[in-house]
Amino acid sequence: MEKHRLWLQALAVAFILIISQGCSGSGKRDISKVFSPPDITSETKEEGRAYSNAEVRRMFIDQPWLASGDYFLKRNPEKEGGLVWDAAAESAFKEKAEAEAEEKERRLARLEEAVFKKGEDTKTREAPAAATLPLRKSEYRVKVGFLVDYQQVGIKEGEAFLKIAREVITSKGLLYVDHHKIKEAVSKTDCLEKRDLGCVSHISKIYPGVRFLNVVEILSLPATPTTGQKQKAKARISIVDSGLSYRYPSLEVEMPIQTESDRQEFMNIVAQKLTDIVLEKKNIMPWFCHAFSQEGQNRWFVNAGPASGLQEGDVLKVVPGGKVVSAPSGIPAGWVPAETKGTVKVERIVNEELAIVGLVSGGTPSLEDYLIP
Repeated sequence: MEKHRLWLQALAVAFILIISQGCSGSGKRDISKVFSPPDITSETKEEGRAYSNAEVRRMFIDQPWLASGDYFLKRNPEKEGGLVWDAAAESAFKEKAEAEAEEKERRLARLEEAVFKKGEDTKTREAPAAATLPLRKSEYRVKVGFLVDYQQVGIKEGEAFLKIAREVITSKGLLYVDHHKIKEAVSKTDCLEKRDLGCVSHISKIYPGVRFLNVVEILSLPATPTTGQKQKAKARISIVDSGLSYRYPSLEVEMPIQTESDRQEFMNIVAQKLTDIVLEKKNIMPWFCHAFSQEGQNRWFVNAGPASGLQEGDVLKVVPGGKVVSAPSGIPAGWVPAETKGTVKVERIVNEELAIVGLVSGGTPSLEDYLIP
């Protein structure tokens, strides 16, 4: 308020000086000029004055903040025009502000770089192994096997269906195990001759590690449908969860077909329905693998590898069985593992579906034990 009052007083003094100079001339001056409004637009400096009327107006009325002491100390009114100086000052101020902003950004960038580098150095010193640990996959992949009863199913139809089933199974993040691999695993037993499904599923669970076994018992596809005449395709597939030792009701599908595309669609529908059942049932119990052969002192081969999500360094609990919890209908609703008897660690990856584990603590794994992450 005090500064504002001083500005008003200075403005009043300036106007009085202007008026008094106008009246100091000849007494014969026209009275209309004497009492006319004060001149605040003239850029002409009258003799003996440092500022023109227009400069006084700009300093005290248009931009009173220019009347500071700094302004008068920095500016030479005799050599500079007011408007030109204002533009130059604004440009210089902007350039200075931009330069300061750029310097601040550079300083922050240098600081961030130094902090980041320090963090990297700290991590390297404190935990060098952490940077080399492999990335874990989001989940372990369940193996789904197919076995075709070629005494009831034609070879051409069976092979065509397995090709489609493989595409559907793998597209859903599951591992496909072919008919021929399962047949090879049980070839030294009489499981197939006796048509013992429990025996086949048990052996294929140990190796190659099949969790869900699908046995194609019936697959009837008209070879060459007659144009305009619909015929019926049929399929019946038994589904066994080897982890729970439980056989689900057989999947039976029928569909009228007329063209070759109908045949392909029918096989695709069957494969999709089987996949949906697996996806629904696979989380009843956790993912597991089995130790099926001893490799040396306290070391064993297991029926899983990177294809299943198993990686070097993984620690697995050794669980000697568990209890199936059944729904009122008798269908499995859950699985309660037995008390852990030991732990093993994946020491070496042999191939995509085979690894070696070593004993970490507790009891050693047997053929029937579940190895669970």
